[in-house]
Amino acid sequence: MTVYSGKILLLVCGFMVSSWLISPASAEVREYDLEIGYKKVNFTGRDVTAMSINGAMPGPTLYFKEGDTARIRVKNNMDVNTSLHWHGLLLPNEQDGVPYLTTPPIEPGTTHTFEFPIKQSGTYWYHSHSGLQEQSGVFGSIVIEPREKRTDIAEPDADYVVVLSDWTDESPREVLRDLKRGSDYQSIKKGTMQTVYGVLKNGVVLENIKRSFRRMPPADISDVAYDAFLMNGKTESAPGFPAGKVIRLRIINGSSSTYFYLNYAGGDVKVIAADGKDVEPVEVDRFLMAIAETYDVLITVPGKGAYELRATAQDGTGHGSLFIGRGERVPAPDIPRPELYRASAGMQMGDGKKMDMSADMTPDPRPAPPYQMLRSSTPTTLPPGNKTKEFTLVLGGDMERYVWTINGKTLGASDTILIRKGENVRFILENKSMMHHPMHLHGHFFRVLNGQGDYAPLKHTVDVAPGGKTVIEFEANEEKDWFFHCHVLYHLAAGMARVVHYEGSVIDPDIAAIRHKLYEDPVYYWAEAALMSNMTEGFVTVANEKNTLNATWEYGWEDREYEIVLTYSRYINRNISVFGGADLTNEDQNNRGVFGIQYLLPFLIDSTAWVDTEGDFRFIFDKEMQLTERVTAFGELQYDTDTKWEWKAGGTFMLGKNVFLIGQYYTEFGGGGGLLFKF
Repeated sequence: MTVYSGKILLLVCGFMVSSWLISPASAEVREYDLEIGYKKVNFTGRDVTAMSINGAMPGPTLYFKEGDTARIRVKNNMDVNTSLHWHGLLLPNEQDGVPYLTTPPIEPGTTHTFEFPIKQSGTYWYHSHSGLQEQSGVFGSIVIEPREKRTDIAEPDADYVVVLSDWTDESPREVLRDLKRGSDYQSIKKGTMQTVYGVLKNGVVLENIKRSFRRMPPADISDVAYDAFLMNGKTESAPGFPAGKVIRLRIINGSSSTYFYLNYAGGDVKVIAADGKDVEPVEVDRFLMAIAETYDVLITVPGKGAYELRATAQDGTGHGSLFIGRGERVPAPDIPRPELYRASAGMQMGDGKKMDMSADMTPDPRPAPPYQMLRSSTPTTLPPGNKTKEFTLVLGGDMERYVWTINGKTLGASDTILIRKGENVRFILENKSMMHHPMHLHGHFFRVLNGQGDYAPLKHTVDVAPGGKTVIEFEANEEKDWFFHCHVLYHLAAGMARVVHYEGSVIDPDIAAIRHKLYEDPVYYWAEAALMSNMTEGFVTVANEKNTLNATWEYGWEDREYEIVLTYSRYINRNISVFGGADLTNEDQNNRGVFGIQYLLPFLIDSTAWVDTEGDFRFIFDKEMQLTERVTAFGELQYDTDTKWEWKAGGTFMLGKNVFLIGQYYTEFGGGGGLLFKF
């Protein structure tokens, strides 16, 4: 053998050895074909159209091994654009699946191929990042086996994936329109509407007065009234595991806006991983699971009976069930419903205690997420030589207009979070709202600073409780743009998101050309019309986040007098809007232009003040009070320097979502009654 051929042999052998070290024999290209389309479903006795993946909801579980390459072909069989985001996976930026930010949308009739290396192990999931499609059923699970088995726990006998979700028969777009218009329908439907009767019954009159004086709306936990809560697409299931076996449940909260309490009829469960990352095993009786989180837990199948693992919606309106074992069913203990009236009085959510990360966990029938118990199985400290860049991000919102913000602003091109590769980045998340926010960072894991020092757990999603503060930190070791947002789907749609941008990164020209669509501000409309024996009145509204076109009318049947007010208003914040427009009438005064301000007064009184082009002023004060779930009282006091004092008072009774009985007395048109329609 020549020296030259010997060198070649050594190079070949070296290449083979290094390839073996880098890519284990078990590593391979794992391919999946996913087709997203429409599907008829029936969870409530009513057939409705959903979206599905490969004809199922949830979609199939994708199985990989650490070190594999994923190749996933996604075909869009619908008539609208779609997308898939691989939630929690570390992958190249262009594979992340956020339309207009990292990846082009998948257009109708086309197929997009994702291909990326599998760099991690654990339990993850995937879902659409297009509009509200996740609510309609576009989601599924991911399981990644590690290169090496854990040594701190015995290998379980079996794995079982549990995907939690929430379902509404209503169109998600219609749900969001309800929320945008300030409708109370969702709260009334799920029985969480706070009323004057409820305030009196619960003995919180003084507290309620104090809350409304601070201009704070009543508390609620979930925005949406759901028709079903599902585990793997069913309200209940029973896999029938044999007695004595140890089962690893890979639990994924794939819901759109529901936190779940998890508890088991057989006692404590052992948490061994959170968001795909191993933690030191810890036993818990029950815990709150935020939207988009995953937890791996161990349970032992009982020797006799089928014991319930229950996922109870945080607002107490329902649950899904998984029965472990065989035989007579044993229910899990009930989770007490939240005391919303007390929560409103204390500006907390019952279970939403301010997140004091240094406090000890205490037994609580409605506990917080188990973060303080989570301790990483390996150190998670960031590189000590890196500089630390710190951001304070304040989470807030306006429930009446349904606008959700970070630092007072919704998602916009000018409000990116600028970071630099090689830094350590710390986010101080302060929740100034009365709702929970599960904050998710794409493309990174962050440390949740929970008092565990060097062993702080790594997560990709973290709950920030009402009135609470949570601190997370991560190494900036990527490039380009990554999404950071609230994973309550409707909060994201209403603006609670930011783009994290690596300084100096060059964005792909094809993505840059369509980036403006990420910041589109959808337009919504709604209307009310009252047809009464003495008059008709109502309004039509067209609005996006900050701009509103509004037309109101009053017309008396007897004297045929009318007044039509046309305005454009600009939203400043939840307390203030400014407007201009025209006041058109056939009464004594002339048609004229108007300019004014709308201001929310203490006790949640809406006030309006305007000056018109004739130099006259008008002041209007409006107030509604929800007496019972179906009965509302209202009043209005008006003073105009031309027409002087006017007032009206009355009430409505809800017959259905869009139809009400109405009766009122109005000093200009007298008393009357009829029907009120809301569109």
